[in-house]
Amino acid sequence: MNTAPTRRLIITRNAVGVGRPAAFIEADGLPLVRPYVIAHEREQERRRQRDRRTALTLATLGIDFHGVAA
Repeated sequence: MNTAPTRRLIITRNAVGVGRPAAFIEADGLPLVRPYVIAHEREQERRRQRDRRTALTLATLGIDFHGVAA
């Protein structure tokens, strides 16, 4: 008479007994670009727009304006 316990193999799609680490961050709702990069690009665009407007205003007076070299 065999009294050894029987083992069963359970196959699931998800890992059993394995959870997500506490420091896991889900990126689904997060932006892909850091905010400071976007802020820098917006500031550059504002400067370009200001230079275009200044150049247009000075052109009506016959003055050349080339903007500030970065």
